[in-house]
Amino acid sequence: MIERVYYTWDEWECYPAGFFDEHPPKGMTFDDCQNKYAEFLRNLSLFRKAGYKVLNKWKNSCEHNLTNGSMNRIAWMGQASMCIEYGISSKFRGGYHLLTDAEKLAADSTSLKIINYWMFLHGGELYTLETIKSKTEANLY
Repeated sequence: MIERVYYTWDEWECYPAGFFDEHPPKGMTFDDCQNKYAEFLRNLSLFRKAGYKVLNKWKNSCEHNLTNGSMNRIAWMGQASMCIEYGISSKFRGGYHLLTDAEKLAADSTSLKIINYWMFLHGGELYTLETIKSKTEANLY
């Protein structure tokens, strides 16, 4: 098991990239962003490539979030990948709920593969969709 790593918010690469922005990117509406998020998660090849971009470019954000067993790391990876690819923040994650159950499973499995690759590189345990589930909602940060 990898030991929990902490960074303050100002050290997270995802912060200046817009991960926590409250408004849609210029020229987009709330619904546009959610629909784009669903479209992105359906495109598993693009999602996977963006996920590896997150692993390569957001070292601190990955260490902080992927070592946190108390949060939904599957969701974080999807949101981070969307943000790095399109600049659309995690606020629009509701696009996930536009997917069918089969599409959700495919997206979750893709996210898990990206996370497990990071775990492998860092000597951590590999997960299944069952074992990666967050243990608690307390102590997220």
